[in-house]
Amino acid sequence: MQTREKVFGVTCPVCKHSFETELNTAIFSSTADREKILNKEFGELLCPSCGHKFILNYRFAYTDDEIKFMIVNDPKFVDSKARMIFKSSLSLLDMAHKNEQDKYLTRMTSDLDEVREKIVIFENYLSDKAVELMKYILLEREELSLGHDDVDYFRLENDNKFHIVTKDGNEYTLGFVREVYDSLLSRYPKLLEIDKAEKVDKEWAYNFLKDVK
Repeated sequence: MQTREKVFGVTCPVCKHSFETELNTAIFSSTADREKILNKEFGELLCPSCGHKFILNYRFAYTDDEIKFMIVNDPKFVDSKARMIFKSSLSLLDMAHKNEQDKYLTRMTSDLDEVREKIVIFENYLSDKAVELMKYILLEREELSLGHDDVDYFRLENDNKFHIVTKDGNEYTLGFVREVYDSLLSRYPKLLEIDKAEKVDKEWAYNFLKDVK
């Protein structure tokens, strides 16, 4: 297990002071960084000029060697071109590295909330694809009284509840219904297939449902 330190140029979101800081880009589930991610403390920086504390979203890889999953986080992954470049880089690995990479379920994320949710999902041995479909379908239902455009945050917090924050600041808790999850896996068995590195999110769920209709 090795750390990989990299120097990042950072700008304070409050005073706009620019400075450099060294951050680890190789994160492992067996270290204290896991708890920092789950507790929303990972990437916390202190501006040397004004003393403001803030969270930096930066590129790093999170690896769980026991469950065999890897999360590569990069703010640039909001752009489909950046995701395509990353997937292409995996195809260029030599055979030894490619065989090792193939042992892991790999996901791309673009922010720390996504990373945190993926850890919760995979540590509970769930399919993130089924979870994303659940969230998408729930927002389509009239009984929830919330639509896609109303929601700013919709994440699985643990194995039995979702946390929802609307764009006007209201917060809701929604139970994770295992029967709904299991019915999605029965209806779409391909959700459990191991695949190439993907960014599985709301956009993925929309495209999946569009293609199966």
